[in-house]
Amino acid sequence: MMTKTIKTGLILLAIASFSFASAQERVEVKNEKALKAFKKFDANFDEAITLDEFKAVRMNDASKEEQIEKRFLKMDKDKNGSVNLDEFTYAYESRKKTMKKKKTKNTEADIKKD
Repeated sequence: MMTKTIKTGLILLAIASFSFASAQERVEVKNEKALKAFKKFDANFDEAITLDEFKAVRMNDASKEEQIEKRFLKMDKDKNGSVNLDEFTYAYESRKKTMKKKKTKNTEADIKKD
C-alpha cells in the first residue's frame, strides 16, 4: 500500500511533468517561426547566415545597405562573421518584442490624441 504522502508526491510530479511538456511545446512553436525565417536566409543550407546571404534577402534598396549591415552585426553575438540559429532566434524574438512595444506605444498615443 502506498502512503498518502507518496501518492500526493506522485500526483504533484505528474502535474509538473505535464506543465513542463506544455511549456516546451510553446517554445517549439515560437522557434518554429524563427526556424522558418532562418531557412529563408540560409541559401547554402550550412546552418549559418552570412552577411551576403542576409543582404540577398533583406536588401531591396541599396540606400539601406548600411542599416542592414548594422542589423547583421548586432545579431552576430559571437562576432564570427555568421549568424547561427540561436543568434537568429534571439534576435527574432527580441525584434518581435520591440515591435509589440512600438505598436502599444503608438496605440496609446492615438488614444491620447482622441
